[in-house]
Amino acid sequence: MPDILYIEDNPDEADIFSRAMSRLAVPPSFIILTSGTEGIDYLLQQGQYQGQGLAMPRLVLVDLKLPGHSGFEVIQQVRSTSRTRYLPMVVYSTSDNPDDVRRAYDVGVNAYLIKPGSYHEARDLMRRLVDFWLSRQAC
Repeated sequence: MPDILYIEDNPDEADIFSRAMSRLAVPPSFIILTSGTEGIDYLLQQGQYQGQGLAMPRLVLVDLKLPGHSGFEVIQQVRSTSRTRYLPMVVYSTSDNPDDVRRAYDVGVNAYLIKPGSYHEARDLMRRLVDFWLSRQAC
């Protein structure tokens, strides 16, 4: 089971994420998918992922601006299915637009993080994200 599913189409952002994860004391396992459509198919086990019996990630990290389906659509479709309704989902976007933040929460995201401007800030944010969402046991 992957710890994190990251849905991100920008290869530079995916590289920053990968490097930040590799620098953690206990790096989580992760998968990076490059479109909203692929993210939906993976999480709902349809399309190319149908019948594969994939384990659900412990956390989904999703960008908003994606090819195929947007991050909003990914969240909305994942929340509409009983198997994935309560899967922790965090938006990780460059957008600090209050309308985007509000809409993300309206469709069911658990948290909204704005991508920082530097690698070091991104690495620190990813460390805190992993500490919060993956290091704690459910109560």
